[in-house]
Amino acid sequence: MAASSKGESAMRPAIDRRAFLSATAAGLILPVRPALARLWPASGFTHGVASTPTGPGAVKLWTRYASVTGAATTLKLEVAEDEAMARIIARADAVAGPETWGTVQAELTGLPDGKWLWYRFTAPDGSQSTLGRTKTLPAGRIDQLKLAVFSCSNRPFGHFNAYAHAAARDDIDAVIHLGDYIYEYMVGVYPSVVMPGREILPADEIIIIDDYRQRYASYRADLALQAIHARFPMIAIWDDHEFANDTWKGGAENHQPAEGVWNLRRDAAIKAHREWLMSPERPWQRLDFGNLLSVITLDTRMSGRDRQLDLNAALKAGADGIKAFQSGEWQNPARTLLGTEQEAWFAAEIAASVKSGQRWQLIAQQVVMGDIFTPKQAVEWLGPTADARAQAYVKGGIAAAQAGIAGAQDMWSGYPQARRRLLAAMRDAGANPIVIAGDSHNAWAFNHSLDGKPVAAEFGVQSVTSPGYEAALAADPAVIRTGLLQSSPGLQWCDTSRRGYLTLSFSAGETRCDWVFMETIKQLSTATSAPQAAVVKFDKRKMTLA
Repeated sequence: MAASSKGESAMRPAIDRRAFLSATAAGLILPVRPALARLWPASGFTHGVASTPTGPGAVKLWTRYASVTGAATTLKLEVAEDEAMARIIARADAVAGPETWGTVQAELTGLPDGKWLWYRFTAPDGSQSTLGRTKTLPAGRIDQLKLAVFSCSNRPFGHFNAYAHAAARDDIDAVIHLGDYIYEYMVGVYPSVVMPGREILPADEIIIIDDYRQRYASYRADLALQAIHARFPMIAIWDDHEFANDTWKGGAENHQPAEGVWNLRRDAAIKAHREWLMSPERPWQRLDFGNLLSVITLDTRMSGRDRQLDLNAALKAGADGIKAFQSGEWQNPARTLLGTEQEAWFAAEIAASVKSGQRWQLIAQQVVMGDIFTPKQAVEWLGPTADARAQAYVKGGIAAAQAGIAGAQDMWSGYPQARRRLLAAMRDAGANPIVIAGDSHNAWAFNHSLDGKPVAAEFGVQSVTSPGYEAALAADPAVIRTGLLQSSPGLQWCDTSRRGYLTLSFSAGETRCDWVFMETIKQLSTATSAPQAAVVKFDKRKMTLA
């Protein structure tokens, strides 16, 4: 979620970049240039460690190692039952080489179910990585589970205090990141000014594989982000900014013909995501936490999404344009956010989860499912210096709301029939679903019904750093909340001004959501402001504020 604009340096000479792309694709270059040392070491273990669960007793373990010569290096991996690494239970070799820019991941199976384990990598010269901690998925009966959820972490906007706060906790079992883990923009575009100490590489917009790798490396140089990866296993899915703003299956708002073939950029982004975040070959999966919870991850962004509709064009055409929009493609049953293959997979998997006895189903996906209607009084929320774009956005949202259309066509609001099919699959399965969403930068709580019956609760997580409504609106957040609650029937609560994360606590009888709000992102601090919580009772399929 961001406005996109282009600077002159986005139109860089292509000859040297194409040559570099060819070389890196062939595995000939491992960029450990001295210019990068200001953000991370030029050689050795450069970016800490990380892990992700892949099944009961199975995890993938990650690090990045750059040799002085750039040659492939065989690392020794050890996994232990204790932090002192005295009780080693598994060993493996892993090769860090130029074809993956020094990143390495090793999947280990046959480990104890549902247990905290420690791990480290050792190089041939005896140097060692950061010590990491991970936890395998539990099997069988479990009574409780707590997950932390993050989204939208634009490094130049501020400090990753939300990551630091969570990394200091002892009550989290795993982390889910809903995407916008990185942002693709050139320096000076979103934000226009980089906060000192929050620099990123490369300076230009990221387009080719080396660009994406450097941008991930820039983000992972952050100590708070390294800390949360080292402390908890993370399930990471992508959103649009891991590609380009407002991605769909055939392109993106922030991809222009002069930037080359979209599919090449898309494939470069996917490769880098898998190198740095260990995402699976198929970008949707189901992971069971014992008999308590199925985590079902979706790709609402790139795999099957039809192109977003242009609501602004309809609004400019007046009443006739809005009427045509309402009765046209917007309600076309053939339009999809997931694609037919993923829709069918989801319906089968959520039914299988219920049949196999999982108590809850957590639908982890990128974009807000609920409708957010702009109230008439929203024009009063603009500050006296609001720019023309902000004014147009609010006025357009008001006009759309009066016609019964939510303004954000990049969200599920833009695909109402696809949303209905997803909710019907949840209902028909007899599931107890909790939907989580990122992308919007603000915190939300919705109840979703189908044909008058409750189906699911939805919790939207606020961003780690990316600005929310407070960046464009001058009104008191409490006034904004009241107006949105009055105009949006499914909306139960929201916060449009603070950054942070949320946790989900699961037990047999209820799921509790706790939004954690950081006091600031302008300085390093783990201080928090007033929290908010909500509860979903089992078999009720709707949330209430706690």
